[in-house]
Amino acid sequence: MEREAFGQFLLRAYRSSSFRLILFCILTWLGVASLVFFLLHEGRQQIERKAEIEVLGVSAILEARLSGVFQRVQSDLEQLAATLPAEAYAPSAAPASRGDVIRTLRMHSRRFSEVAGFRVLDANGVLVFDSRGAAAGNSFAQRDYFRVFDRGGGNELFFSEVHTDPLLGHWVLGVSVAVRRDGGNLAGVIVALLDLSHLSSWFESVAVGERGVVSLRRLENGEVLLRRPFLPEQANKPLPADPLQRQVESGGRSGFVRFHGVTDGVERVFSYRRLADYPLYVAAGLATEDYLVEWRRTRLFGCLAGLVLFLALALLLTRVLKAGGREAETAGRLRESEARYRMLAENSHDVIWTVDIPSRSYTYVSPSVGGMTGFAPEELVGQPFDVRLTQESALRLAREIDLRLRRIASGDRAASVVVSEFELVCKDGAQISTEVVSSYLLDADGVARTILGITRNISERKAAEHALKESNRQLHARIEEIGRLQVALQELAVRDSLTGLYNRRYLDETLDREVSRARREGNPLSLVMLDIDYFKRVNDTYGHQVGDEVLRTLAATLSADIRAEDVPCRYGGEEFLILLPNMPLETAMMRAEAWRAAVERLSIAHGNFQLTFSISLGVAAYPDHGKTPDELTRCADRALYQAKHDGRNRVSVHSL
Repeated sequence: MEREAFGQFLLRAYRSSSFRLILFCILTWLGVASLVFFLLHEGRQQIERKAEIEVLGVSAILEARLSGVFQRVQSDLEQLAATLPAEAYAPSAAPASRGDVIRTLRMHSRRFSEVAGFRVLDANGVLVFDSRGAAAGNSFAQRDYFRVFDRGGGNELFFSEVHTDPLLGHWVLGVSVAVRRDGGNLAGVIVALLDLSHLSSWFESVAVGERGVVSLRRLENGEVLLRRPFLPEQANKPLPADPLQRQVESGGRSGFVRFHGVTDGVERVFSYRRLADYPLYVAAGLATEDYLVEWRRTRLFGCLAGLVLFLALALLLTRVLKAGGREAETAGRLRESEARYRMLAENSHDVIWTVDIPSRSYTYVSPSVGGMTGFAPEELVGQPFDVRLTQESALRLAREIDLRLRRIASGDRAASVVVSEFELVCKDGAQISTEVVSSYLLDADGVARTILGITRNISERKAAEHALKESNRQLHARIEEIGRLQVALQELAVRDSLTGLYNRRYLDETLDREVSRARREGNPLSLVMLDIDYFKRVNDTYGHQVGDEVLRTLAATLSADIRAEDVPCRYGGEEFLILLPNMPLETAMMRAEAWRAAVERLSIAHGNFQLTFSISLGVAAYPDHGKTPDELTRCADRALYQAKHDGRNRVSVHSL
């Protein structure tokens, strides 16, 4: 019995309009709240994906730059180890030999701004030569870049701990290679000192936010070599229980990981990439606090909007329930005389109306017109049907009525019901969008005499449709922007940021491909290497800004006189290299001379005078001078060295 009574109570409650209204408001609010939660969740997912793309781009850029630096340093160290004479590792080297060795070290040191200098140590770790002119005799036997080879550590490239060099006075990273005699005994060690302040400027230039982190670490133990922001106390120390290092040790050359920082507790999303075949990797991290700022503001606004909607629904529900109570009292007094109109008109939010077709005037308008337009029904009854429509809507309605009447007269009964949209002018002058369902009522003779219509305010729906279209437009615009950023990122990976020419990484890939093509098809291939004469004087005298302008001007001059298939590249510092496919040596020499003459005519305004400069060029060709990319590059480099030795501002061809 109790169950039946409770079931009857629920049935009566469900049949109650008040209960259904309360249930509708609750479900409406829950639906809107669920939608807001879904949109916030999707928004965060999109921001997280964007953050992963951004941090991946940062790590890719730094990996490309650092790998390029280490490859150049390794190439120079291997070249020095192969070319320096045996007496170069003896403190008692002949004066003539000492001069040649120091000039060679200085030439290699000037090629790359990242290298602070080169040193040659003897078998006891004593300094024999230094590219910066430091006095010989200092002992570096306790440095790890010497001890690793003194203890029989093989001949592989070794990366030392970061330290403050006593001769240079700033933080450096030593990269060393051993030189051994025929019997395997250690003859000496050649060391390249990388300037960490120069590498730090790269770390500072990338966009990782205020709390972002960029670091260079050892692969085997996560030891920190360089970090942004730089913390001297963390240098050469592995971070204990570091999730990033565990992820790296699990395998893979790159990946993502999210965790709270061991030192500062900040949550970040990290992307790491190994540096070629070196025992190092670079990691970049974006702080969650940085890239979720706007999303959290949106979340706060969404919560406030949900609260406002809840309060508005509660207020509306209260008022509707009160109005329902008053309508129930009125219904009791007027049930018999107004039952039909109470259900049809007074309880409808839509406006119900009738129009007399012969006079084209309203004969009835339901009271809900006041809530929609501000007009009372008596203000519209007897007025022309188009009195409150915009001019364009009134013209369309008149044409539509004429068309419908002709179709009905021809026997087309389907023309008696039509759905249209019109713009309506309210009493306060505002315009609203309406949807009108018109039914043409026929008399006994089949003639349309009256139009019964229902008008509904669809302004909010129109606004929602417009907002949806705008959201779709913005979404497509963002997708296109992401595509452009991806293309720009690919372009940045192969372009030099100062001159706009290709970088050395792109040249290495292209040179291998073009040499293979020339070997396969039997076509000629030339290589022109050039650099600016006395460029250091320009930087020392006028400053690096003027030096940068000289580099850009030279790059523009070269770009203005090349073919589509030519590959101009900034090789390093003030040194450039131009790959000329399908071009024999004689033509390449003429091209090089044309470039030399064009540069000689250049003039750069600086203050009250004009700055001029010249270039020296070395030319080598495949297969006359070299049959591999490395051989061809070395021949062009030697030809350039010969041009400088012969007096600069000239073109020299490699001689066999």
